[in-house]
Amino acid sequence: MEYPYNSSDLDSVLKTLSGLASQQQSSQSTSTPSSRSETPQQRPQRPKEVQAPPRPPSNPPKPSTSTTDASAITTWPAALRHVMRIVGQNEETQLRIRGLIHSQHSHERQWWKSREALVLRQQSRGEKKKELDAVLRSIGAPVDQKEISTAQDDKAELDTYDAKVYKVSAKMATALMSELRGLDIPFFALKQSLVVESDRPSEVDGLGSGKVTKAELVELQRRMLGLLEDLCKE
Repeated sequence: MEYPYNSSDLDSVLKTLSGLASQQQSSQSTSTPSSRSETPQQRPQRPKEVQAPPRPPSNPPKPSTSTTDASAITTWPAALRHVMRIVGQNEETQLRIRGLIHSQHSHERQWWKSREALVLRQQSRGEKKKELDAVLRSIGAPVDQKEISTAQDDKAELDTYDAKVYKVSAKMATALMSELRGLDIPFFALKQSLVVESDRPSEVDGLGSGKVTKAELVELQRRMLGLLEDLCKE
């Protein structure tokens, strides 16, 4: 069976196809940007670099301090080890001790020079009187037989001077011991409970009972001063 050709049907089909094509294009145009441009949710994010948590600020290292308590040291070997730690390896402490020693020696020299000047002045007084008496005799003038100062007077004057020096030097020694105690120097920072009143030596080099006599302490302090002078030489 043949169907007659109808041009209006062709126009209708073309319109229908044209409408479908336009709808497909519009749907593609609306969907294409979403496929090409990534939304923030769809866009792949770069992994962030893993950072280590910030470290808490560390305190600067404290200088190592000796664990030995100088107030309990009564032996020379222990004192030697302690001093080599706190003095031999510490320039600032050496400077302080050097200043103390220099000050003491300077005062001692000054006191001795002043004493010698006093002795010379005493001698010159007698010599000047003798010269003056000789001049007076040469011209026949009367001479005063009274001496300006006797030997006893000169001695008393020297004794007074020596007593003043002793008093001042004792104060200086006390100040020096206080400074050395503050620097934790053995035998100067020793506890008084470890010093016995007896003058009898301890059993083994002053160490038998862990205590020392006053005489032993003085000797140990003198020995320590000699060591400090050697360690702190300029």
